[in-house]
Amino acid sequence: MKNTLLVLLISMIYNLPLLAADPILLNCIETPEIYNLNTRPKNFNYSNNLRRKPGSPSAAFGEIIHIVGRVTDINCLPIQNAAVSIWHANACGNDGNSQSDPHFAGSGRFITNNLGYYSFITVMPGKSGNRAPHVKFLVQHPGFTEFTTQMFFTDHNYSNCSDPILKDFLDNGLASLLIAPLSYNDQGIKTYTFNITLSGYSKFSEKK
Repeated sequence: MKNTLLVLLISMIYNLPLLAADPILLNCIETPEIYNLNTRPKNFNYSNNLRRKPGSPSAAFGEIIHIVGRVTDINCLPIQNAAVSIWHANACGNDGNSQSDPHFAGSGRFITNNLGYYSFITVMPGKSGNRAPHVKFLVQHPGFTEFTTQMFFTDHNYSNCSDPILKDFLDNGLASLLIAPLSYNDQGIKTYTFNITLSGYSKFSEKK
């Protein structure tokens, strides 16, 4: 018993992990970049809630989902004050502020906190043409090159396998870095975690 207490005390003092470690802190692999984002909005909504247009009480049609994640450099250090912007098709598969759902905001933005975390509330995008449901990301920070990519959903793997953009990453084994795993929050809402690792180093990171 005394030995157990001693181990716990030492762990607390030196902050040694006793439980499963956060995977992102163990293996920060650079997130693949995707450049072909021709539907990028000219202006982004400055809200992280895409289900409602700013000031509107009406919610967009579709299944509510949360998208959360963390932005780090390749040394796994969090990037604070990064502007994370997203946009995607509405639940019917139409991009932008389509007349098929006038309540869908179409885009949103979140500034990462001191630990690099961001979060969005939105609806599950529909399948559009030959594209699997996906969310487009833009990350901007003065210390890094502007970064764009796309996030896919792990519970849509049938569509993912035939997506013309994602399939380019299947052969080189990088597709898994673009597919967000699914969990459920306390309210039973689907929550997808999409961590982003940028190329380069934050000003607090030791270059290797």
